[in-house]
This record gives sequence, structure tokens and C-alpha cells, in this order.
Amino acid sequence: NWTGRLRYAPLLNIAILLASVVTFGLAVSYANASIRTPMENQAEVFMRPRPTNSKIIVYSTFMPFFTILQSGLDLSLHFLISRHPIYSLAISSVYFIGWLVQWSIWMHCEISGIGFDNAGKGETCWQVNLDHRKYSMVPMRSSEGVVNGRVGLGAVVIALYVAYFAMALLAVLRNRRGGGKGMKIGTSEMR
Repeated sequence: NWTGRLRYAPLLNIAILLASVVTFGLAVSYANASIRTPMENQAEVFMRPRPTNSKIIVYSTFMPFFTILQSGLDLSLHFLISRHPIYSLAISSVYFIGWLVQWSIWMHCEISGIGFDNAGKGETCWQVNLDHRKYSMVPMRSSEGVVNGRVGLGAVVIALYVAYFAMALLAVLRNRRGGGKGMKIGTSEMR
């Protein structure tokens, strides 16, 4: 199934797992700071109310959490059973899309909001309404390292999934051409 140098492709899950664990830690830190930071005066009409604590946690940790589960399971399957690269192709494409959506939301609401005009963002991003003038533990100001680290590692995970997808695609194509071990496409002979 995974032949030649491509047999090491599933080990990209180790890098994905490590990056996701660190991203998860940063996401928990961000969620904790966001929950503890009060909102500005919500008398203005355009302000979006603070989401519940559980929604903040899900917003911050959704993709890192499920990626930790998936990459751990994928590593276990790699060492326990032989699986076809089509599995990795499907999983990497789904997680790539999930991470791209999560990363885009983080970029829109957190990175592009630091030091820029936030006009109009109050309707979609509750973070711009945090009261950063009075409190020191505000994600968008004093914890920029946490935000930048999380978004940066999210981009690394996206790149790792692209590499994993490409290697799985090469393995699938190699198997279709008959370069892999096992049954050749279009025949009933077992090798």
C-alpha cells in the first residue's frame, strides 16, 4: 500500500500531533483569558454579546482537539494494521478544510483586529468588544504572543496536511498504476 519512500508519509502525523497539542494549549490559554476579560459597555447597538463560556472554548479548541484525536488514532492504525492510502487521502482533505476554516476565522477575528480599525467587526467577532483599556489579561492586546502562536501553528498544521495529502495522493496513484503490492487493478490475481 505505502511503498518506497512514501511509506514514511503517515509519520507526518507525529508532527501534526505535536503542533496540535501546542496549539491546543495556546487555545486553552486564549479561551481562559477571553472568559475572564470583561466586555466594554454593551449599550451600543452594534456590539455582539459575549458568547457562553462553552462556546468560547469550542471556538478556541475545536480543530486542535479533534486533530489530536485523529492523528493519535492514525498513528496507532499505522503501526497496528496496514491501511490503504485512500484513507489518509480522505482524512487529510477533510482536516485540511476544517483547519482552513478555523484558521480563517482566527485570522479574521484576532490577527486582523490587532492595531487595525475594527469597524463592522463588532457584528461578527465578539473579541473586538473586550475591554482592553482596564485589564491586562486581554487576548487581543497583552496576549498577542498566544494569538500569533496559535494562528502560526494553525498555518503549520495546514501545510502538514497539504504535504500528507500530496504524499497520500502519490501513493494512491502508484497503487493504481500497479506499483504497489497486492492485487493489480483490473485483474483478479493476487500477488
